This record gives sequence, structure tokens and C-alpha cells, in this order.
Amino acid sequence: MRPLLYLDVDGVLNPDHPTPECTTHRILDLDVHLSARHAAWLQELAGTYDLTWATTWEDHANTHLSPSPETRASPSWT
Repeated sequence: MRPLLYLDVDGVLNPDHPTPECTTHRILDLDVHLSARHAAWLQELAGTYDLTWATTWEDHANTHLSPSPETRASPSWT
């Protein structure tokens, strides 16, 4: 059995102070900043951990973040 890695969205995958590499998306009337680098990082982590959301976004994380260009390479979320 692999360990779980719980991921938050706001302040983690959606940084409070986005870098120029982030792209801004309008999701649920919010500006969300995502980075393609995060997708690569998550893919690497998925080799060791089972990734799962730990966020107030609840099911919205799967619906709105997993299909985005920056997170499309992400593993399946549980």
C-alpha cells in the first residue's frame, strides 16, 4: 500500500503570489493561477504517493482543475 499525499489548492497549487510562468484561469468566479511546472511535480510525486485532494474545493477540484492544460498530466485524483 502506498502512502497518501493530500494536496490543497489555494496557496499551494494556486499560489497567493503567482510567478510569470503561471497562467490565470477564471474558475467559479475566481482568478486561479496554475503552473505547468506543478503538473510535472505532481506526476513525479504520483510515482511514490497516491494523490488526493485536501481542499475546500471538494468535487470542484476534479471538475475544474484536473482538466486544465496545466494539470492535465496529473494522475487520477481520489
